[in-house]
Amino acid sequence: MSERAASLRNYPMVMVMVLSIATFAKSAKATTSAMDLDVSHTIDLTSQSALLVVNCSFDAKLTDMVTGASLTLFGSKAYGNQSELAVVNSKSQTLKLTSDLEDADVVIKGKSGQHSYLAISWDSPTPGYRQYYKCVANGIGRQEQDSKLKFFQSNLNLQLKMVTINDGGFDVSDISKGRVYLASKAHMAFNIGAANQTCKSSGGYLVELDDREEFQFVSDFATLIGGTVHFWTGCNDIEREGHFVYFNSKKPVPFWAWASNQPDNGGAGEDCVEIRLNFDGLNDLPCDTVGNIVCEVELF
Repeated sequence: MSERAASLRNYPMVMVMVLSIATFAKSAKATTSAMDLDVSHTIDLTSQSALLVVNCSFDAKLTDMVTGASLTLFGSKAYGNQSELAVVNSKSQTLKLTSDLEDADVVIKGKSGQHSYLAISWDSPTPGYRQYYKCVANGIGRQEQDSKLKFFQSNLNLQLKMVTINDGGFDVSDISKGRVYLASKAHMAFNIGAANQTCKSSGGYLVELDDREEFQFVSDFATLIGGTVHFWTGCNDIEREGHFVYFNSKKPVPFWAWASNQPDNGGAGEDCVEIRLNFDGLNDLPCDTVGNIVCEVELF
């Protein structure tokens, strides 16, 4: 999938499942050369499942204790034997995908190191092909296990995130830099708290434009949708007039993102912010203006 163009998907409902584990004591064995952690989940795909993203990520807060963790993603049908789907190797940084997934045009991305991830994205996955997924991180040196096992386990985080996109109420972009963007099909009066909750229910938050490349990608996506000039973001100055921050992260909005002569608080009470296509930048508006919300969902 291209990261250069925000081509439009018409598979609008997103379901996100995130399983996170900080410790897995029963899977740690000091007598072996590596400590393994695993987390798993079962999913039932339907014939309407247009995109499946499975992301296995591993993070160690104290990275000096990691001697070389690799990530492996396994899958199986219900009650069937599990098989290796993908792996990223810590030493060579090579990515390996099972041959039948290669034939199905599944995309694999990943890296191994202090912060590791292994992700596969699959257009139009076959229902029932894989229902059970397991993410495994391994390769922790024995010397660390013997002396610091309990301390080490408390500083690990292994996650398995699964995203399926079906028919529903959003238009969906291509994947860009590990993220996907959703634009509501319904035009409605904006309520920033309710809108952010809608994004949360889809595994994301109201869009935050961190750099010019992201701004251009989201603007291109909105242009492809068309039909309105009002695409709502998480930017607002509700709590403090003139101090624009993003609703979810509370980070300040970068100055370069604004359209010319904006924000202007025209007519007073313009506390929320849209992507205004015909302004080529952000524009402040009253928060109850009718438009479409844009959500940002981090995949990997």
